[in-house]
Amino acid sequence: IVEWGLMDALGNMTTGTAQNSVGDAMIHEVKLENLERFTKYYYRVKTGTATSEIFNFKTPPFASDHEPFRIIAMSDMQRDNSQPSKFYEIVHDGIIDYLDNEFGGALVDNLALVLIPGDLVVTGSNYSQWEGHFFDPSHDLFNHIPVYPVLGNHEQNSTYYFQYFKMPENGTAGFEEHWWYKDYGNVRIIGLDSNNPFANQDQLDWLDVVLDTTCASDSIDFVFAQLHHPHKSELWTPGESNYTGEVIQRLEQFSTNCNKPSIHFFGHTHG
Repeated sequence: IVEWGLMDALGNMTTGTAQNSVGDAMIHEVKLENLERFTKYYYRVKTGTATSEIFNFKTPPFASDHEPFRIIAMSDMQRDNSQPSKFYEIVHDGIIDYLDNEFGGALVDNLALVLIPGDLVVTGSNYSQWEGHFFDPSHDLFNHIPVYPVLGNHEQNSTYYFQYFKMPENGTAGFEEHWWYKDYGNVRIIGLDSNNPFANQDQLDWLDVVLDTTCASDSIDFVFAQLHHPHKSELWTPGESNYTGEVIQRLEQFSTNCNKPSIHFFGHTHG
């Protein structure tokens, strides 16, 4: 159950579904509908006898709202045992404390969303790493801010990734949540999968269609794409991907033809 509302008194209640995970653990999914745009909501989660604290989040604006917002992109936070607290440090010192010191006020007013181009954990099939290495260090951020990752090679296409994250299901049929797009204000965010066997022609054909419709859309001014592997890397040439080059070629042609800037984020090289 999620209790939610415009004030911390909440007042609304929505129930969802649950599925089995490891041991007696459950994964829950609750969909909140009919929310106002660019609005702060308060919520808490209840399951059985457990009740969370009250947190808040903020819904996206439309492009017509002309609202400014900030996005953070970070990747490859899989644990380095020689620096096991580095991800916690980045989340708390580099994001939460930094935004508070620079701008003050609520976190949800200073940050819209987080992009992660892959490699969230060392071994995607290892349940304890998701809990201990990714969610434990970051829950103070992701209790409030939506996160949109894509698959890196370390996720290993694992069931856990698809259980923990709910990506838009607007990719090619049969490849749902491997590639997708999400609009936030006047930015179209495109998530891609540069891992084999998903780095295929189906994905490029889908990207061609999305970029064509984006070109014609008056409400989208920018395209931010993310995928795990770089096209070229002076740091680590074995990590290079010609497939990413195919993606970049399309983004560059889109920006040339449509006069709309595009960016791509990648990880993998730890640079």
